Formats: sequence, C-alpha cells, structure tokens
Amino acid sequence: MLFTSNLRDFAEMLSCAVDLMERGTYHHGQKVAYIALHIFEHMEISEDPADLVIASYIHDIGISSFEDKEKAREFFASSELLREHCLDGAYLVESVDILKDLKYIILHHHTRYTDIDKQAEEVPLEAQIINLADRVEVLIKPDKHILEQVDNIVDTVLRYRGTLFNPDIMDAFLALSAKESFWLDISNEYQHKYEHIDFPGLNIKMNMKDIHQFSYLCAKIVDRKSPYTARHSQRIAAIASALGRLCGMDEQDVFFLELAGLLHDIGKLSVPEHILTKKGRLSDAEYRVMKQHTYYTYCLIDRLKIMNKVRDWASFHHERLDGSGYPFHLKGNQLDLGARIMAVADIAGALTEDRPYRAGFGKQEVMSMLREQVNNNLIDGDVVRVLGNHFDEIIYSAAENKSVV
Repeated sequence: MLFTSNLRDFAEMLSCAVDLMERGTYHHGQKVAYIALHIFEHMEISEDPADLVIASYIHDIGISSFEDKEKAREFFASSELLREHCLDGAYLVESVDILKDLKYIILHHHTRYTDIDKQAEEVPLEAQIINLADRVEVLIKPDKHILEQVDNIVDTVLRYRGTLFNPDIMDAFLALSAKESFWLDISNEYQHKYEHIDFPGLNIKMNMKDIHQFSYLCAKIVDRKSPYTARHSQRIAAIASALGRLCGMDEQDVFFLELAGLLHDIGKLSVPEHILTKKGRLSDAEYRVMKQHTYYTYCLIDRLKIMNKVRDWASFHHERLDGSGYPFHLKGNQLDLGARIMAVADIAGALTEDRPYRAGFGKQEVMSMLREQVNNNLIDGDVVRVLGNHFDEIIYSAAENKSVV
C-alpha cells in the first residue's frame, strides 16, 4: 500500500481548523505565514523558508478554547497565556516526526527580543519573524479598510523595536509596509494571495506514517477541548478500523477508516466549549451550532484534495439511512460501507464512554440501543451484527491494537 501527500496541505488544513475558534476572524495562520515569508524574503536570508511557513500555519495549535483564542488576539495579550500555548504547541509537534524540527520555532514564537539571551536554547530566527508577523496580523481590523490602518499598525509595532521585536526584522517589515500591494494582498477577499504560497522547498512529501501521525495530532487537538473526550477520536478510529477489518475491507480502506476516525470531529473546533461540555441536554439553538461540526469536517479534509474517502467517512458519521441525519441528509443508497461503519463506531464509542451526566453503558445496553436504531432504519444492521459478535474485542481491546501503518 503506497499513499503520499504534501505537508503544506495538511498544515494549511490544520491552520484553518484552529482558526475556527476565532469567532469569525479566519485565516490568521495563513496571513501570518504570508507576512512572515515576505519579511524573510526581504531580508534575503539564504536558507529555505519552508520551516518558517509550516510553523506559521500551525503556530497556534496549543490554543484549546474560544476564550484563549480571543485573548491571544489582543496585542498586549497576557504573557502567561502566550507562554502556555507556546509550550503546549511545542509539546504537540513532538509527536509528529516530520514536525519535530519546528519545536523551538513554536516554543519561542512569542519570546520577547530582550529575553532571547535568557533562554536555555537558541531562539530560531523563524520564531522571531513569526513573533512580529503574528502581532502585525492581530492589529488588522477586518471591518476597516486596510490602507487606512497601515500608519497605526506601523506606529504600534515600531514602539517595540528592540524590546519585543528584533530590530533587523522590524527594519525589513518597515520597508515592506510602504507597499500598498503588501497590505492589499493580506486583505483581498476576492483573491486570497495568502492561500497560494508555493515554492519548491515547500513540497514536503508525507508517507503513510507521517499522515497517520499528523491525523493523530489533529485528534489530540480536538479532544483536548473537553476533559470528557480526552481519547474519543482515538477510540473511534480504533473501533472503525477494527470493524472495517471484520467487514472484509482491504488494507488501504482500513487505513482510511482509521484516519477518518482520527479526523471525524476536527470540525468541533468550531463549537464553543460551553456547548461541548454542557452537562444537560442541549437547547435547540445549541444543537444547531453542534450540527455544523460535521460540515466543517467535510470542508477541512476536502482541502487536501486527495482523501475523498476519508473526507466522506469522517464527515458522514451523523448521517442516517432514512435521510434524517446531518449535515447533508444523505440516504442509504448514498452511504457506502465506510460511512455506515463510521456511524456505528461513533455511536458505540460515545455510548460506552463516560460523560459528565452519565457513566458509560455496558454491552447489553449498547447493543439494545443500536438494534433499536437498526429497526428504525437509521444505521446498518450488518455492521451492528459484526459489532455484537465481536463486542469485547472491538470496544474493550481495539484501542490497544496497533495501527495498520
């Protein structure tokens, strides 16, 4: 089985996913990458800027809540908040071999210029560039014409030349800031220049192991939003891939099912924490917000362009055979075996997990509820029978099984 992808595409996807927590202010990571790359190029640095761009895309992965994301957009955000998400982001990238070299860029992307000599390790130049690019981007107000803001943005960051920001990097930014095109590229909603960063060094190939590790990283970022779902995505991935094997799917499709399980809730980054962690029944309004998560899962994975099965199986896990599911209201003939497996895996996984308002259900209760849904033409009876015949193996042991990678 051979399957490859491009790290840039995955990093952009994750950047967009994290930006779903910005209450409508999207593309922060991509705009930071665009600003940072232009500063880098203006400084005529001879090194490849690939690490700078990838780190710019994912620099905020350590932020886990709407509240913290909003606070981090304040120019004078709490140093404790900034330090905490730098630490968390550096820790998260260590789990992905292809991202390990970015650890210290992520760790220090909010380190003040005057504090660089106090650090135990060298602070990469890329981190210092992202530091300025990030603070420039948060100063941009989406409801005001960009060229009317330039003087204020420049004046604000210039006050901290040599304290917050590296003077050489600041000088490069000041030279760039004189170009109207630089600012218009950042704000142009008709042609997103910041979405088209490309150069040979950025075409970093990912093999199956890399893709699995990156998807696992996405799962951890999503699941850490709620203390009650700390391993939910990993469990769904294990249950779905085990069901796929037992249903006779080939090795590549079992791998795709595992990826779909890891990524199926990535759209939940768009759902505020007070809804995700609510102890009681969701109100109609809250449920409508919750329903958007599978739609965003679809859109995010669709950005990759190469994993249509993973996209569909991940985002269709709340579709039902009678068309009553969401968000697309697909019916039985539109839902293939992978989508049917994911629906059963997600329900079974959720029912057997502890929640703030109840303990996880046992085998008899779970199978009774699943069979009732089969009788109501909501989920696939054959998949449910496979689960029932191998319940202990799948539910209680699948999470310990090795990945197909």
